[in-house]
Amino acid sequence: MLTLRESPTQADATPPQVSVGIVGAGVSGMAAGLCLERHGVPFTIFEKADEVGGTWWENRYPGLTIDVPSPIYTFSGQRNPHWRRFLPDQAEILAYHQAVSIQTGLRERIRFRSEVTSARWTGVDWEVDLAGGGLERFRVLVCATGFLHHPRIPDIEGLDSFGGDCVHSARWHDDLEVGGRRVGVIGNGSSGVQLVTVLAGVASRVVHFQRTPQWIFPGPNFTVPAWVRRLLERRPGLMEGIASCIERLADWLLQGAATRPSARRRVLEAIARWHLRQVRDPELRRTLTPPDSALCKRPVVSSGFYGAVQREDVEVVSSGISRVEEAGVRTVDGTLHELDALILATGYRAHDYMRPIQIVGEDGVELDDVWARGPFGYRTLAIPGFPNLFMIMGPHSPLLSFPVHRSAELQSEYVAQIVELLSRDGVVSVCVRSEAARLWLDELRAGMDGTVWTSGCTSWYLGDGEVPVVWPYDRRRWREILREPVLDDYEIRTAADVRERPAPASAMWASFATADTASSIRRHTPLRGNSIR
Repeated sequence: MLTLRESPTQADATPPQVSVGIVGAGVSGMAAGLCLERHGVPFTIFEKADEVGGTWWENRYPGLTIDVPSPIYTFSGQRNPHWRRFLPDQAEILAYHQAVSIQTGLRERIRFRSEVTSARWTGVDWEVDLAGGGLERFRVLVCATGFLHHPRIPDIEGLDSFGGDCVHSARWHDDLEVGGRRVGVIGNGSSGVQLVTVLAGVASRVVHFQRTPQWIFPGPNFTVPAWVRRLLERRPGLMEGIASCIERLADWLLQGAATRPSARRRVLEAIARWHLRQVRDPELRRTLTPPDSALCKRPVVSSGFYGAVQREDVEVVSSGISRVEEAGVRTVDGTLHELDALILATGYRAHDYMRPIQIVGEDGVELDDVWARGPFGYRTLAIPGFPNLFMIMGPHSPLLSFPVHRSAELQSEYVAQIVELLSRDGVVSVCVRSEAARLWLDELRAGMDGTVWTSGCTSWYLGDGEVPVVWPYDRRRWREILREPVLDDYEIRTAADVRERPAPASAMWASFATADTASSIRRHTPLRGNSIR
């Protein structure tokens, strides 16, 4: 008799009803759930936290706002005419996602405080283990864990010896006292910039430790008048029009400037440099001048940061950190900066994605081994050797100008088409071919030519392996690759017709090292083949 831990062969396996397990109830997981709900597909969302919202539930530090205009930071069909701010804060954003989960009935499909620890492909479905000891089975597994999730703790000597309060910005303590205290902030990405801006004038002294300065773009934020909110509520078509215009402008300006040398890139560079001129002290201005191009790193938006760092009670420290001591932070120049509280605004391990969940595919191959030389995904969604497994907002997803909700929705619709294929009689699994994935990654590499990320740029967008995790094309290309699956790129397995198993997915990277000239030519050729329709 077959037990839960035994893996049936395709020859004698009868595929059960298509059901989908979704890991994560942040923006990506909610988008996947809403999509499958529309298609009538049974699914369950596992969320280890107590609430929906993902990064907006976990992050709650003072001054936290979004740098994306509120009209486009919504799900399709769930536009919000009631945003009070053009760039809303964390509480308003979280409230929106909570309201959507209730109004759509999605909340009833979410299992909160249910952490997925591992998942294993049995040959016909995925076995999902939960931290509490439960085990679930699904034909399809969707990893929607996001990338702004696992805090990056800096490797600084003596960090545990600090005598005051120490907290990462992503794990903020609501009872942390900052008023009238000496506060140090390590990191100058969006979180660090927002914290320094809001702490200036509240703490008795703010010491901002920066490793590499970043370009700061002005981001005017304003309260949306009540009459405008009433108008948008009465005329939903107007709301859609505004959102569409913002999306098109963002893609034309931001993505266009990043991916192609043009006047747009020069204009954005000029805006960033003009904004920096607000710093009157030449020495401080030099300290805050980045060495790389604007848009190399994820844009930081703030209209108040440069004013904050010019206060007498705020100090910007560019000397490297030597170690942390009980009394404060000592920099390499020998100075001890005495502090009462230390905030680590050091970002996230953005390339972990669904890890540390242990995911085991065919032939016992583990995801950690397949991604040993850097995370990758065919069309951002699929991984060779892992049948019926898909990612939402995985590697190579657009992050610069395309709204995250819309990106997740497009990917979810793609997955829904695969689910429809799996519902056909006899179809057991769908697994992307290694060769198709390799050609896809070649196409991504080719698209990097001429982008801002190839001009001596150092950025987490470039990944920590052999393939960039950034999207190098425009939104039209993004829509094209997700319009419908190219079935020639997949191995479709049935119970009645057992095909020859491909090489283990870990062999995929070995083929990259021996790629011939022909593959260099093919990398410029879009993937083609029969579509699902």
